[in-house]
Parts: sequence; C-alpha cells; structure tokens
Amino acid sequence: MISDMPTTSPKRQWTRTGLLFVGHAVNDGFGGFLAPLLPLLISRLDLSLALAGLLSTIRIVTNSVLQPSLGHLIDRKQLSSLVVIGPLLTVAAMCFVGRAGSFGSLVVLLLVAGTGTSLFHPAATSLVTAGKPARAGFMMAFFSSGGTVGAALAPIVIVGFAAAFSLERSPWLILPGFALIAAFAIPLRRYITPRSERTPSEGSRAALPRRLFVLWGVIVLASMGVMAFSSFLAVLVAERGGSAWDGGAAISAFLIAGAATEFLAGNLSDRYGRKVVMLGSLALATPFLLAFLRGPSTLLLPLAALAGAFSLASSPVGIVAAHECVPGRTGLVSGLVMGLASGVGGVALTPIGWLADRYGLVLVMSFVAFLPLAASILLLFYREPARQASA
Repeated sequence: MISDMPTTSPKRQWTRTGLLFVGHAVNDGFGGFLAPLLPLLISRLDLSLALAGLLSTIRIVTNSVLQPSLGHLIDRKQLSSLVVIGPLLTVAAMCFVGRAGSFGSLVVLLLVAGTGTSLFHPAATSLVTAGKPARAGFMMAFFSSGGTVGAALAPIVIVGFAAAFSLERSPWLILPGFALIAAFAIPLRRYITPRSERTPSEGSRAALPRRLFVLWGVIVLASMGVMAFSSFLAVLVAERGGSAWDGGAAISAFLIAGAATEFLAGNLSDRYGRKVVMLGSLALATPFLLAFLRGPSTLLLPLAALAGAFSLASSPVGIVAAHECVPGRTGLVSGLVMGLASGVGGVALTPIGWLADRYGLVLVMSFVAFLPLAASILLLFYREPARQASA
C-alpha cells in the first residue's frame, strides 16, 4: 500500500528523483539499443540509410504523438503508475530487436517501445518537480542525466552482448531489465502521494503563453541535431573505417559527456537563469559537431565527447524553463517539450537518411550541425519569466 507520508521535504524529493533517475536510465538505456545496432541491421536486412532513419523516426514519432495527451491526462488524474508500465513495455520490446527478421517486425517492436517511452517521460518529470523543489534545475538535470547515462551504456551492453553471445540471444536481456525495473519501482511507492490525497492542479486550464512556443521551437531545433547525430553516429564512424565497437564507443562518449554537462548546466541555470545557460551551450555545440565530422580520425572519441557535451547540456534546462512558463501543467508541458518536440526532430531523420543516400552522410550532417546554432539565435527572442531570471 502506498504511504501517505509527505513528499515535500528536500530529502524525500531527492530520494524520489534518485529512484526516477534509475527508471530513466533503464527506459532510455534499453530504448538506446537501436542506434548501435544500425550498422549490423543495415547489413543483415539490406536496409538503405533512408529506411534506417525511418526506424528511428517510427519509435520517436510514436513517443511524441502520445506524450502531450498523456501529459494532459496526468495533470488531471496523476497516473504515477505509468513510470513503471512504460519501462516494462520498452524493455520487453527492445530486447527482441536482435531477433527481428524483417523490417516489418522491427517496426512493430519500435512502436511498442515508443509507446513505453511516451508513458514514462511525462509521468516521471511531473514527479520530479512535484512539491516545487528549490533547486528544480539541478534536480531535473539529475533526472535527465539518468536517461543519458542509460543511453550511453546501451551501446556497450548490446554490442558487447552480441559479440559474446550473438545478437539472436538478446531476448535474455529481458531478465536483468525487469529486475532493474523492480529495483526502482518497489521503493518508489513510498515516495508518491496517494491519489485520494491529490487534487488537480489549479493551473490545469491556464492558457499556454506565447513564450512557451518560442522555447518549444528552440527545443525542436536542438532535438533535431541531437537525434540525427546520436542515430547516425555509429554509421558515420563505420564510413570512416571504424568497427562496431568504435561506433558504440563514439555514441557512449557523446552521451556520457552530455550527461556530465547536464549536471553542470542544471546547477548553473538555478543561479544564473535558464536562458543564458541554454544560449551558451547551443552556440558552442555547432563548432564541435563540425570538428567531429571534419576532424582527424584519431580524435573521433574526444571530439564526439565535446560535441555531446554542448549538444545535450541544454536539454534539462529547457524542460524546467518550460515548466516555469506554465506552472501547474507540468504533464502537458513535458509532453510538448519532451515528446512532441522530439517527435518533430525524429521525423527529420527520414529525410536526412534519404539525402545522405544521395549526397553522402558527412555532407548532409555538416548542414545538420548548424541546427544548434539556429536554436541559439531563436532563443534570443525568448523572454524569461521575471522570477526565473532573477533566481
């Protein structure tokens, strides 16, 4: 039975966020199996780069289409059980990717995994900011980095497993996956307020302010760049003569460095404001993405790390900034900035793959590298709420 203890003390808020960090790592870690396996799947199923991009698009779009409506439902009903149901679906589906024998079966698995992610994210982010924590930026950065850490470990886990036991045995990974879900879900029940004691937020019918749409546009552009690079990173490395291990290592370096800077960016945003931190990180992402694409092969890993560090730093800061734009509608706002914005970014993967088939992946990704810079320019038109800027 769920405890009726209060959830507003800093210690309990941090404990709850720590458990959600684990859930985020599990969900996004298993969800991250696709990107490092793309070179193997392209070879085994004879896929074009356009079809490879479409696979990532399908999962992301499924996630994005459902998140805003689920987020709105969470604002009204506060369905905290979704933070467990979501990872269960993601883990169950992604563990069978290695056994998929056709493009169609891959599509079905990715639809299920996308649905799982769409259930988890808005419910989890609403719980992170429940009780209005004093250091919301740092807390959201901590939670967000869980997904980044999980996605960073995914290439090492799945490529290592495939090398040691063969890709066809990947369904066995469902056992440790479910065990990890139980490890965070069982204690988390003590840190969630019972539904009978909750009331719908007073801001559940508030109009969405104009500044939120500017911020949403910034997050869309940033997401397009991050998703394109993280999805095709292993393929880029393979085109330059790297192995599957090299591609997995590049993805891990990109994401681990991003997780580290998410902590720093979240902390700095609590002190200096969300806008200035996002502006700096996005503007610096473009030169390092270009350096990764055009630099020497001997520096691929450190350049991938630097590119990931600045590309991902603004992600949790943007989520908190969006929450602060519309207090009381965190589920809906999370669905918009984590789901729908990511979905728009994911849709771009298919045309990026189509263009890469015709003009070369490096050339196309060189243009994609300018998306964070475009996002930073759009951010100049975003006006922070006064209380947030002064914080």
